[in-house]
Amino acid sequence: MAQISSGPSVAREDALARGTLRLPDAIAISVSVLAPGMAMLLNVSGVAATSGGSTPLAFLLGGIACLALAFVVIGFTRRMASAGYAYTYASRSLGKGAGFMAGWLYFFGMICFVPMTMSGVGYLAADLLHLSPSLWIVFFFIGMALFLFLSVIRIKVTTRVQLYVGIATVVIILIVDLVTTAKGGSHGQALSSFTFGHSLRGGFSGVFYGIILGVTSYIGFETAADFGEETSNPRRYIPIAVIAATAFAVIFYLWTTYSITIGYGVNNGAKFAADPIALKTTAITFVGPWLGTLVEIGGMLSAFIVCVACATAASRTLFAMGREGVLPKAFAHTHPRFKTPVNALLAGAVVTALFVLFEFATPSHNVNILWFTYPGNVNVLTSLISFGTSGIYLSFLLTVIGAGIARARGWKPEGKFTLGRWGWPVIIVAGVYLLVMFIDMVAPTGLSSPRGALFNLDWITLVVMVVVFIVGVVLFLLARGGRELDQHLRDDAEKPAALL
Repeated sequence: MAQISSGPSVAREDALARGTLRLPDAIAISVSVLAPGMAMLLNVSGVAATSGGSTPLAFLLGGIACLALAFVVIGFTRRMASAGYAYTYASRSLGKGAGFMAGWLYFFGMICFVPMTMSGVGYLAADLLHLSPSLWIVFFFIGMALFLFLSVIRIKVTTRVQLYVGIATVVIILIVDLVTTAKGGSHGQALSSFTFGHSLRGGFSGVFYGIILGVTSYIGFETAADFGEETSNPRRYIPIAVIAATAFAVIFYLWTTYSITIGYGVNNGAKFAADPIALKTTAITFVGPWLGTLVEIGGMLSAFIVCVACATAASRTLFAMGREGVLPKAFAHTHPRFKTPVNALLAGAVVTALFVLFEFATPSHNVNILWFTYPGNVNVLTSLISFGTSGIYLSFLLTVIGAGIARARGWKPEGKFTLGRWGWPVIIVAGVYLLVMFIDMVAPTGLSSPRGALFNLDWITLVVMVVVFIVGVVLFLLARGGRELDQHLRDDAEKPAALL
């Protein structure tokens, strides 16, 4: 049986800092992209716009689907550990063409979240300092400079910053949850928030549409898999990190959305939805203004950390694709001292800056970005949420299809983090969920109509995804499919190990 190579030597210019991350670092990476502080401060009101007092149910159903996805990812991580995540898994199970497209879509999706969340950092910074909201662009570029510094230095330093910020923001929100729940909110406990009865748009339909935005709060559970080459004992630590991050997110989101819901009252979903920072309001109401300020500071720091985490994950995908020749080799260049993919990071930063400069150059008028009023063009930053989520969904879907193909070929289950005989049900649930969510997101008459304000540019989302797909095909053809798979990954792929 082929032996698993330990990965590329750190002496090579296209090698990452192998084995420098431990289990806490891997967990920190996944939780950072989940960004619980930002998600609960900025995303929940968007879900409530259709789900109303049934918002906790929307997060519960979205979490169940993401748990199925998590086990699919775990099946792959038990078999191979590498940079590139979706690209690597799809290329080894479906072929280089499908692998390239999975990686390309994953990079596109992740990089869309960077300008969107960094803009949130800019707004919150201006708001906390009581400055004009139009100054968000200044704080955006200050944040980008700090982001580049944290992204290029040693990955272990970056992950530890992510870990400490994540712990602090979660503790702040848990105080809100604990006090609000203990006081029974405004009108007492309400387990009926986990039913369809309090939706603002037609029961099931309103909750279903809420799931689409709610799932963006779960995106990132898989990110530790992007750092397989930089993690020690990756076949053990990465599966633990993925399932721990997903389970934590489900429990934490359910408690927080429940506490906010009862804070407003389960029958006051419209009032809940109308408050863009409902978590801060809940903190002020049931604890005090000081905690409301801490919640907003925590949301700002969480938004910044998710920028760093999304960009570093996207850069590992570009790195892996550049190393195997399906994108320019320059993307595989690493910093001589820190062994981070500096060229890939800079490329992501340039794309982010272009998005925002285009936004800032457009005629100024009030639009809703991250549920706040910003000056700019609604078609740019706001719709990045839709574009990014669509790209991530499609890359997930290719990964799930790859898992099904690999399962059919006889990649046998092994290890305690696989589902064994439950592999097929998990793959089918994850695949159907992703397909339905994507169709509903881009179809103008989707299953959850009437449409909400966030995804009201459905045809634009569909056109953008078609263009992204075509650009990916052109790049792949120009690269002539790249080289053969790297030896350290080929050895890994030949070993019959764990898949669902």
